[in-house]
Amino acid sequence: MSLLKTKLNRRKFLAYSGGTLAAGAMASKFSTIKAVASEHGKQSKESGSKTVPSACAICVNKCSLFADVKDGVIHKLNPNHNFFKSRSMLCARGNVGAKVPYSPDRLKKPLIRTGKRGEGKWKEVSWDEAYDYIIENVIKLINKYDNRSSIAFASTEGLQEEFFRHLTSVVGSTNSVRHPTLCLASNIQGYSSVYGTLPDADIANAKFVVMAGSNRAEAFITPDTIDLAKKHKEQTFVYLDPRATKSAAIADKWFPIKPGTDMAVVLAMINVIISEELYDKEFVNKYTHGFDQLKEHVKENTPEWAEKESEIPADEIRWMARKFAENAPASVWYPGRRSSFTANDVYYRRACAILNAIVGAWDRKGGLIPKSGISLKSHEFIFPLFGRVKSRIDGGKVSFAADVLPEYIKSNKGMPKDEVAYLSEADGSWVLFRDAILKQKPYPVKGMFVYKQNPVESVPNRSKTLEMLKSMEFICTIDIQMSDTAWYSDVVLPESTYLERWDPAHSLGGVAPVVIFRKPVIDPLFDTKSMKDITVDLTERFLKKDEYWVDAWEEDKAYMRDYVKTFKGVPMSHIIKHQLSDYPGAYKMLMEKGCFYKTDKIPYGKTLKEGARLKTKTGKIELASVRYPEAGLYALPVYQKPSEAPQGKYRFVVGRHAQFTQANTQNVPYLLEAYGHYTNMLWIHPKSALKQGLNDGDYAIVKSSVGEQKVKVHVTEYTRPDTVFYLHGFGRLSKWLTNVYKVGASDAEILEDYAETISGNALLHETFVEIKKA
Repeated sequence: MSLLKTKLNRRKFLAYSGGTLAAGAMASKFSTIKAVASEHGKQSKESGSKTVPSACAICVNKCSLFADVKDGVIHKLNPNHNFFKSRSMLCARGNVGAKVPYSPDRLKKPLIRTGKRGEGKWKEVSWDEAYDYIIENVIKLINKYDNRSSIAFASTEGLQEEFFRHLTSVVGSTNSVRHPTLCLASNIQGYSSVYGTLPDADIANAKFVVMAGSNRAEAFITPDTIDLAKKHKEQTFVYLDPRATKSAAIADKWFPIKPGTDMAVVLAMINVIISEELYDKEFVNKYTHGFDQLKEHVKENTPEWAEKESEIPADEIRWMARKFAENAPASVWYPGRRSSFTANDVYYRRACAILNAIVGAWDRKGGLIPKSGISLKSHEFIFPLFGRVKSRIDGGKVSFAADVLPEYIKSNKGMPKDEVAYLSEADGSWVLFRDAILKQKPYPVKGMFVYKQNPVESVPNRSKTLEMLKSMEFICTIDIQMSDTAWYSDVVLPESTYLERWDPAHSLGGVAPVVIFRKPVIDPLFDTKSMKDITVDLTERFLKKDEYWVDAWEEDKAYMRDYVKTFKGVPMSHIIKHQLSDYPGAYKMLMEKGCFYKTDKIPYGKTLKEGARLKTKTGKIELASVRYPEAGLYALPVYQKPSEAPQGKYRFVVGRHAQFTQANTQNVPYLLEAYGHYTNMLWIHPKSALKQGLNDGDYAIVKSSVGEQKVKVHVTEYTRPDTVFYLHGFGRLSKWLTNVYKVGASDAEILEDYAETISGNALLHETFVEIKKA
């Protein structure tokens, strides 16, 4: 089946995504956009109309688009109908991307702090002044602590992130930390332990879909969100969540599961499928390892047992198990990203992967599909091997690792207490990383570069993050807006927006991979640069400082001169041609169609061919892990009963909304208008509200062990009585985020900073809160 034909009516999609209002707002306020551009930015000398291919950067999906530009001003962003991953769609957030370059709140020139951190006093400086300030402070820190790793680097994904990572190597630090341990690290680890990779789900062809908490109708992932919208009347969709979200609204069945008990349901479904011999015997015998161990392991995990844990009726669990097997291989327990909720998250993901495997829903139509990619040619660089470098602060044995575990899991033998068992060297573990900085163990980290990430609002326990920033002697943030983290920095560098710059080609892996890129839709409106240019400029300046290279070889400087030569003044189009040079005609296709792909058909069955091996120790699907016991972990997923809410407290859960991605888009006025409320609100069940003396529209104080926030109350039956929720990304500290500064409540302020120690992922559903009328 051609994925290019899997399209959804655009009007229906915009209505589904909440984009109708946003699109309307875009049209009605276009004159305002133009006025802002004229008032604050450079006047464009362009005249006439043009259409430019590029790709969205509002969220992780990177949907290809075509921009309509009139007289040098972005008129509209349109979906790219060749880009099958988005099914010819651009969501509400993607539509309002046209507003981003013209935002009055964006950063326009380099800034150096003049007052106290957080006081908001800045002076505009030239790029030369900003670079001199940075070079001076980096060299000062390296010399003071005799350690290049005394400077940390924090970033999140994006097509320019590779240049930030180059900067990390140019400075020579081992301490980088990225977003995965606030998001999907446990998911990657759990599925990879079974299949050797994190697969995608073939939602477009699945007949039976179970989703637990991912809320794909609002937390958009292409193509899954669109395929669910298109297929939900043709497939059976079961949704588990303590809240009734928009995903629950389109589901055939919604179960308000007790938080933290998802794994009990999965184990009970495995129990039913094995005990009733509904599993795919031929598939299990040929492709899996450890079935007999699994069979013995789940004997006690009956639906009746799971009902007591999850509060989902045993008969419904049996029904799910039987339907799951009946529709296999076109059945999926959805593996897509969501944050880690509770301490057993890696084992939970293992259980989900096993459930799919025993019914043969792997690498077959409608099941889980291993990701494919299009390999791009890269430039090979040799970065310096400096002498004054120490190992990363959260790697190896960590004396305080047990401190980040919730109390109830500390006696669990399958959870490491002195290290993160599978720490990613590139990504680190945010919670442990920050604790190591605050404890100065094993050594002081006193400088920080931050690119595109906003740890003040994204890492649990905001007070602790602010304490970490306070302990720093130097902080440089690179962003397009004054994020909360930028607000507490010493120097802020304004990056050009994604619509004003070239970005290199990038392969989006998935069931059918596709390559995208970005080219400037308009010239930069202000005195901004790309991350590539910033890294090249700083590298060039480091090369002029002999004292910077005392712990390096002369050859290292030569390598860095080559690096500068490669990127300085070389058009990005030449770099993209090099990246695609293995594929004749690919560059032309990319420039004309806005994307490049080899096929739009899903290649089923690659891992099931004779002689194929998975990236597991046995080369098979490991129902029982061979590697985990060697690391002191359980071979099979062992359920851990979660903590009960203490008397008078509620479990706080997190979630997303269709208009907002992480913490980046809450300040966009059109999305706030589409959202409708302009602030977040506390979801609380009527019984709980009565108990706390709260009425709809009141204000409440939500208090955890690490912080408290004041928030408006929304009394609703769409959440469990033991669970409360408010939306992420509000209650901000940066005064330059004018639409959300101190508007609503921050979840980072009240979330307790727990993590699991297999992948290092932060745990976002382990916080209990008190609630009282404000």
